[in-house]
Amino acid sequence: MSEASSVESAALASSMKRKSWGKWYLFLGFLMLYTWAYTFLGTILIIEKNSSRIGNPQSTHIESVYQSFPAKDVDGAGGTVISGRASQWLPHYTDGIVHPLWPWIMGSFASEPPDELFMSGKWLNMFMSCALMVLLGVVAARAFSFTGSAAIILMGGFGVILERSAFFSPDALYYLLVVLTWLCGLSLIRQNRLWLYAVFGVFLGLTFLTRPPIWPLVTSFVIVSFLRTIFEAVGPEAGKTDETSWVNSNQLVGFAMLVTAFLIVAGPRLSFANERFGNPMHSYQNYFVWMENGAEAARFQRTYPDRESLESLTVVTRPGVIRYLRENGAGSLLKRASEGIAKEVKASALGRSSWILFYGFFVFIVVALIHRWVMARQRDEVWRVRGASARWMLLFVALMSGLTLFYAGVANPVIQGNSMTTALFVPLLLTFIWIAERYRRQLQRSHYATLVNRVYLALMIVPILWIIVRIIEAVKVPVA
Repeated sequence: MSEASSVESAALASSMKRKSWGKWYLFLGFLMLYTWAYTFLGTILIIEKNSSRIGNPQSTHIESVYQSFPAKDVDGAGGTVISGRASQWLPHYTDGIVHPLWPWIMGSFASEPPDELFMSGKWLNMFMSCALMVLLGVVAARAFSFTGSAAIILMGGFGVILERSAFFSPDALYYLLVVLTWLCGLSLIRQNRLWLYAVFGVFLGLTFLTRPPIWPLVTSFVIVSFLRTIFEAVGPEAGKTDETSWVNSNQLVGFAMLVTAFLIVAGPRLSFANERFGNPMHSYQNYFVWMENGAEAARFQRTYPDRESLESLTVVTRPGVIRYLRENGAGSLLKRASEGIAKEVKASALGRSSWILFYGFFVFIVVALIHRWVMARQRDEVWRVRGASARWMLLFVALMSGLTLFYAGVANPVIQGNSMTTALFVPLLLTFIWIAERYRRQLQRSHYATLVNRVYLALMIVPILWIIVRIIEAVKVPVA
């Protein structure tokens, strides 16, 4: 009898394994179709929608490529040598507006004339963003369900990333780096493993090299980590261990690793900015945020182009929160921020594709309600894991989103369509699905596993089918 049971168990395991591989084959087939649709529509956008580099910010990024690699100057597009050849191997050059990662990535094309460089950058941007989205899909499929992963890359890729991948700009790369940095932050809020601090620092550095600022993300992470450390030390469940593996003693060493990793990645850029502008974190955007209009911002950049002129500014004369509050008061700041947030949200993917975010939040709420309902009735049958991680993750998301929107709202009079606002789209969606998936997995040992799986599958199928139909329509009528 025992031998028969063993054989039966082995057969069941083999069947489950075959079924699992079968699902993987189907998912890989889906990724192939996804890649084809992404590149097909991306090609249409490159050829029809974004055909000229003249008169838009893309020309500034093209100029930055030549400035970053002056040894490869073409038709006088570059300038004088900014730094030695050794430093050119790492992303470092900034004019205070454009940050160095995207020009550095395009460095191998710096010998091309501007029009050819423009086309090469668009194609590279599109293929690179597609590859990263597919990689995100594979990673998500290992951590989540296949339907959850498919929904994430469909809604994220075709809802936000694809549109910007057809431009000679770092926007698509920036959005994806924010996603990866966000994921590291969420993972650390849940499990503060030492090696993950270093990974977080690397992604923070890469994000900083792409577009500033990163302070909303860093501030949110530090605040939530500090609060959780205190809670774990003195809270009602202090001293207990759970599957989150939160270790307070990891914090000090972890933050040291984070800072070290960030400095290794961003060090050359920090040194260059400090030498040229007198501030390693310098970005003109940090000043523009507090100005009234674009004309004032342009005038400020012309008046303060270098270290000597910038160092002449004092706390009272330097554009910033202190000067703004002294001149206008807190009420004016709150009004400017609220009005700007409304405009930013409306103009960004948060407004244009708001139904996707609301739907993701709805999925999270439904699964969370089922989870709570089951745990209240079947405590002895549920694989119980303390719910601390979910609430800390949500606090991190709320703080990060609030600080980002506040900053973008204040900057709106000068910087419309801030990329920081749109960059929130995929991380918010991913967070809702991540926590919903965690709750769903926790119920797999209860009598309600079938119920929650079917409900979740049905909820995920809706956006998947809707977006697939839209993609098919777009492919049939390929107009940018």
